Amino acid sequence: MSGRGMHVDMLAHVHAQQTIFGYSLNQVSPEVIALIAIVLVLLGLALAFAGRKVWRHAMSFVGAVVGGLLGFVFGAAIGGWILGFVAGMLGAFIGSALFIFLARLGISLVAAVLALVVADAMVGTGAVSLIVAVIVFIMTFVYAETAIGIVTAVVGGLLVGSGMYLLGVQSALLMLVAVLVVMVFGGAFQMTALKEERDRRIAHHATHHPVAAAAMSPPAAPPMPGRTCQRCGGPLTYIPEYDRYYCYHCQRYD
Repeated sequence: MSGRGMHVDMLAHVHAQQTIFGYSLNQVSPEVIALIAIVLVLLGLALAFAGRKVWRHAMSFVGAVVGGLLGFVFGAAIGGWILGFVAGMLGAFIGSALFIFLARLGISLVAAVLALVVADAMVGTGAVSLIVAVIVFIMTFVYAETAIGIVTAVVGGLLVGSGMYLLGVQSALLMLVAVLVVMVFGGAFQMTALKEERDRRIAHHATHHPVAAAAMSPPAAPPMPGRTCQRCGGPLTYIPEYDRYYCYHCQRYD
């Protein structure tokens, strides 16, 4: 079979998929379905392995555009285009920060709702489920970076599975394995990258602010007791002021 014949068969196989989410795909071109499937797979991989960075930049950009447009409209209506330009710049800055905060709040709410549902199904007590949901909301909001990495890895895996479905993959086991692999490895990759970023920030702070880093770090523990003098074999006494051991028999520091 020629390459063109195989391509036609693949597109026909994609077109054979009848519905998705109750929507019939029979009227959609198989080329369009294949293109959408490839985009879903690529987008899923991007979210799974770099969703934390993509999320922040995307929300910051959307917020800046919305805030800038609103600021320019109100500023221009009040004092002309110069004031509109200034108000637009200020609105872009505020909108960027606000959208990141709202997205962080939204992820915390989603995590809390999921925790409420799971806790209610497992425990069956409304008060306990509500307490669990509140705790999850607070923890997710405080550790938003970690939560975003996990959530985007899960969403990315689901998008990859959806793309495979549209491409005509018949094996449910294969799709399940692919989804789980993307979720697990994507989440692990993002958590490793997050840890490396934190380590770099700590190292940078210690390099450029050594006094503050020394003040924040706990004092070093003294050497283990029980050491003996190398000259006379007698016991040594630790002197904290000099951070050294002293032999009273030899009257010397070791």
